[in-house]
Amino acid sequence: MNSVIETMLDRYKPQNNEERENAIKEIMQEIALAGLSRGGFFDKAAFYGETCLRIFHGLNRFSEDLDFALLEKNPSFQLETYFPALEKEFQSYGIDISIESKNKDEKKRHTKCFSQRKHTDAHDVLFPKKRRCKKNSVQSKDKDQV
Repeated sequence: MNSVIETMLDRYKPQNNEERENAIKEIMQEIALAGLSRGGFFDKAAFYGETCLRIFHGLNRFSEDLDFALLEKNPSFQLETYFPALEKEFQSYGIDISIESKNKDEKKRHTKCFSQRKHTDAHDVLFPKKRRCKKNSVQSKDKDQV
């Protein structure tokens, strides 16, 4: 594993494999957030949800997805515009990723608790198989539907 990632992992002081896996997932989320930030994503969207509460306020509950809401309604918004920034950020840590849209069946299952949100997009960030942390989910939602 990358020495920078190992250094980041040290701050979590994991006591077992499950804690280590969750710490690695959280580090991957932090890298994704950094990439989105460097790509200008947060000029148009806000980060919210359980993962946001955990990262910024210490909520003691692990969630794998990253939830975002557009600051203003924008029918032409394309999350894919920010994929190169995500890829570049992960590559700076020596991690190759691919980003794929979820198929409709997965979207339905993933978003069923958001039944009134018609414009929810779900994407997976996939990591190489040699890593145990295989994927994190990224969602984007229009603010007016929150």
